[in-house]
Amino acid sequence: MIQIFEPTPAQISQVEAQNQPPSPGQLAKVPRRSVRVTGLVVTENEFPAGGGARYDLFPTRAYASAYDPDTEVETFYDVKLRHGAADQVAFDSQLRPLGSLGADDLDADAAAVQRAITPQAVGWWVLAGLIALAGLAVLGQAAARQFSTDTDDHGALSAMGLRGRQFVLIGLVRAFVIGLAAAAGAVALAAALSPLTPVGEARLAAADPGTVSVDPLVTLIGVPGVVAAVLLLSVWPAVRHARPVRPEPLPPAGGLARSVVRAVAAVGAPPSVLIGVPVGSALLGTMLAITALSATAVFGASLAGLINSPALYGAPYDVKFSNEGTGSGAVLTGPLLDSLRRDPAIDRVTVATELAVNVNGRPVRAVAVTAERGPVLISVVDGRLPRGDQDIMLGAATLRSLGARAGDTVRVTVADPVTGAARTTPFRVTGRASFAPSFGSGGFGTGAALTVSALMHAECPDGGHACLRKAQQGVIYSVLVHTVSGSSGAAALARYTSQYRPFVADPEQPTELINFGESVSFPLLFGVALSLFGVATLIHLLLVSVQRRRAEAGLLKVLGFLRRQVAAVIGWQATAIILAGVVAGVPLGIAAGKVAWRLFATNFGVVPVAVVQPVPLVLLAAAALAAANLLAVLPALLAARSRPADLLRAE
Repeated sequence: MIQIFEPTPAQISQVEAQNQPPSPGQLAKVPRRSVRVTGLVVTENEFPAGGGARYDLFPTRAYASAYDPDTEVETFYDVKLRHGAADQVAFDSQLRPLGSLGADDLDADAAAVQRAITPQAVGWWVLAGLIALAGLAVLGQAAARQFSTDTDDHGALSAMGLRGRQFVLIGLVRAFVIGLAAAAGAVALAAALSPLTPVGEARLAAADPGTVSVDPLVTLIGVPGVVAAVLLLSVWPAVRHARPVRPEPLPPAGGLARSVVRAVAAVGAPPSVLIGVPVGSALLGTMLAITALSATAVFGASLAGLINSPALYGAPYDVKFSNEGTGSGAVLTGPLLDSLRRDPAIDRVTVATELAVNVNGRPVRAVAVTAERGPVLISVVDGRLPRGDQDIMLGAATLRSLGARAGDTVRVTVADPVTGAARTTPFRVTGRASFAPSFGSGGFGTGAALTVSALMHAECPDGGHACLRKAQQGVIYSVLVHTVSGSSGAAALARYTSQYRPFVADPEQPTELINFGESVSFPLLFGVALSLFGVATLIHLLLVSVQRRRAEAGLLKVLGFLRRQVAAVIGWQATAIILAGVVAGVPLGIAAGKVAWRLFATNFGVVPVAVVQPVPLVLLAAAALAAANLLAVLPALLAARSRPADLLRAE
């Protein structure tokens, strides 16, 4: 479906006259009317949210007449092409000479809605998967520690007649109860949070957001899934620790534990520090958590850097002048372009035109560029800029949809400007480029770029004057300008934008990325989930440690340890766990965050530049240490206040 906009005679006559925006006095004369809102509707051009400062209002003709009898009414037609996208190129070529304001591909608008929502939908699935993996890791460690602690009571229970199968059954029954309680809590928490969903773009189109809801299908799948996961993670620990308890041999003289203790003792640490040095799986779990949090910090900083760097998301220029909606492009390609070529404060100028082509039989929105000064203003993800008559750059998503890669040859089909006949020319893919969605390419990762000379060669291979003149009719021109750094560049930018105000295009904002990164805040949500898992893991570890080492604590008190020294053992244990995780996890997290960001950015169709900010990582390490010592207070008090007689009493 295609929508064609037809200008009114008054609009055509006033195009060149509207060189200045309306004054405040003129705006004050616009009549105001009250209007009753009968309902809300979401239109496809409102996706992604924040793409414009205005939204559609659908009044009656009577209201328009009452508001202002001189209201200009634009006429548009909905057209359905016989062969769909295959007829798009020929249809656009025939539309140019008719003087229309342009055609809006409604299929492309519908696809834009999907692109606006899809990144967040995929992000939610990825977030759910990562949290599930982290939860399984935490649950597995907790189950192993709990079953290991239960072996302390095996001797007494065995004397009462319990055997291995019964120990396994007891452990699995307990795991079933825990899993059932966890599933019930998850359903209750999901129902409580459901008024906050959906979020981001999907909330615009939601029929009834803000109400409590529970998805029956997800509940029917999720509840048995949680119970089954807890049972499966408990099977091996239950079987392993149901075996008869045998005295464990002392660790060898050169073991890891002795090496760590000797290293700490060499720096003159007190006994409470030596006893509180942990080894084993606790260090591995903490290291993985710190790694994930550090990677999340790098990913979030890179996302913020991308949003604040137009050159990375397809807008490597300071201002864009366009004749879209203003008529002829003679002003842009004449006085403006001549002035920009001579101005020393301007270092790069590119003239671009937008068009529709077919690449390997698929419709693609393309931009034809000419470098008037300096290199072409296109954001290159990888490869090189097009410079020959058979070079083309493609977006990452477009390249994937075509099943092509850099260096391959693709078939580009355009329409003959005179006859409308399809002309197909082989082009070589020189690399991937990033195109801003508002530039007409259709969204991040989609689009193509070629030179104007390559386009003219494809449309008019014979170079006929009539063909070339026909091809230039109805063309929408854009002049992309990049200024030198400093005050001279800023002054030149202000001068040109003021002089050619009607031709200045609105600033391009990566609304898809803003909604993805800020409204939904996937990195923040993942970091919060990992933090909660880390808190639960550390509390469980310290409580289990106090329970398992109660005899050691009693012996230390008998040997002369004070309460504060026993409490310090628990505190140093928590500190050592976090320190080990920070030392190993932060570098690994930085590396993992860079890799994850590169995969995301290249897949999304933007230039992959990872950002590492030291301050958040330092704050992360400090917060982890502070939280660990705060969480260790209760287990430390329990260990310190216990009496030696109770701790050393045999079962």
